[in-house]
Amino acid sequence: MIIIAIDYGEKRIGVAKSDPLGLLAQGVTTIEWNKDINKPLDIIEKIVTEYGAASIVIGLPLNMDDSEGEKALKVRNFASMLEERCKKPIILYDERLSTVEAHDIIHMQGKKTGKDKKRIDMVAACVILQSYLDNMDNKKKDKGEHSNGR
Repeated sequence: MIIIAIDYGEKRIGVAKSDPLGLLAQGVTTIEWNKDINKPLDIIEKIVTEYGAASIVIGLPLNMDDSEGEKALKVRNFASMLEERCKKPIILYDERLSTVEAHDIIHMQGKKTGKDKKRIDMVAACVILQSYLDNMDNKKKDKGEHSNGR
């Protein structure tokens, strides 16, 4: 079961996907867009279809006090449009500090992040998805289920 993840931004949208077992996240692309919301919706719809995704995780930018601001409202609106388009379940997932973690990952790889904003957004989508996958795996373990079927 493949899951697509999105790091939504008003200029760029990072996209990642899980492996079929739902264990690992990997980057797919970064969509650059400006004002025409149909461009990212069209591209994501194609990605969802191409990979046969079962669901879509979208990073929800919560404030540190768990409140939602203007950015969270924009993400919710985008999520609603995407759900209508793709007819797949949408999961809004706390993305706090995902971009910071993406910067850290890229720096650990010995690369600079200054001009490579596209890479940062894609890695942030991977961070969101990997966190979601790990969280789901931990919930399975807490219920006594094993992700390897044993």
